Amino acid sequence: MIQPAIVEKVQSRNLVFVRYPKPKGAKSETSRSFWNVKERAFPAENPKELNLKKGDVVELMVEPAGAIKAAFLVFMVPLLGFFLFYKGAEMYIQSMEVLFLAGLTGLMTGIGINLVLYKLKGPGKLPRIQKILQKKELFEFLKCNSACKNCGGCS
Repeated sequence: MIQPAIVEKVQSRNLVFVRYPKPKGAKSETSRSFWNVKERAFPAENPKELNLKKGDVVELMVEPAGAIKAAFLVFMVPLLGFFLFYKGAEMYIQSMEVLFLAGLTGLMTGIGINLVLYKLKGPGKLPRIQKILQKKELFEFLKCNSACKNCGGCS
């Protein structure tokens, strides 16, 4: 996946911190303010050692396989833990309170597994910066800013 991002901080020639631009839609802005969503910077690799400075708009390449794997670990492992612990307890006990606690224990175990894997394996592959976006390319991203694939800027 190719995404635009804004450089927040240059850590070294090979590592920078970037953030996604704020969405332009009024609905998105309203929901972000309601939930008090903060823009967070995240690390990205700069393998071409581009001369970057704060505020530059860059094109990020996010590996789809890595994104799918991360989403599976974050969402499905705790859900599978809940299901397995709940069904395992259901074979022996019929009390709803105990089944609830068993499911909650499975959910927390899944989250714990994710934390242990993160500590052992690290954050995984970082997104890579492909290039600095020029004004014309940036205009294409800002004009569309969705996955509609009509303008060619976000696909």
